[in-house]
Amino acid sequence: MKNFHKDYVLYGHPRSGNAYKAALILSMTNTIYEFIAVDLPNGGNLNQDFLDINPLGKIPALKHENILLRQSHDILRYVSEKTGKFGPDGWDEESRIGDWIGYSVDFMSYGIARLRFERLFGNSDQSILEYFKVTADRGLKIIELHLATNQWLACARATIADISVYPVMTYIEDAGYNTADFPYINDWMNRFQSLPGFAQQIELMPVKSWPPTK
Repeated sequence: MKNFHKDYVLYGHPRSGNAYKAALILSMTNTIYEFIAVDLPNGGNLNQDFLDINPLGKIPALKHENILLRQSHDILRYVSEKTGKFGPDGWDEESRIGDWIGYSVDFMSYGIARLRFERLFGNSDQSILEYFKVTADRGLKIIELHLATNQWLACARATIADISVYPVMTYIEDAGYNTADFPYINDWMNRFQSLPGFAQQIELMPVKSWPPTK
């Protein structure tokens, strides 16, 4: 049964991995939400209407009742707490989830995501690619080693740690890697995709034009 909250409003775009995190937690907790597309490719995030919602011009943003959340990981924690799903049971699990959310920022956002962006949309400066590849390489080594002996990231079950990392991991091929080199990551991604409520970003955040052009 859906958790019906007509006052959940998600602002985002499917191009954004962070917006995908927010859409996933809503979908995977069976929470109904209104989606408002922000025209990210054409600078819609810098239009005054959206800047009134988030002066930083970043997506996602989530409104619920009198709460406005502007950071994807705050959204994960908030929806998890409200629904009682994918969150920690005690501080030991809380700390492990925090480890992987930090990993998501340090190695996914500043490694895989930036490497992908530079390859697809940058000027292909080799020195820039090599700079971000160092972080991406290290991040992939860390998670592949962990998943060799663990089904999930933080706990013995899927949590917001997995939801935090998964969206950017889908960029791995665009970042220049061969997925066959990471069998444990592939297995984890398949497990994640089999969870109830999982869907692709365009299904959760429908827009007229997709996928992004290279």
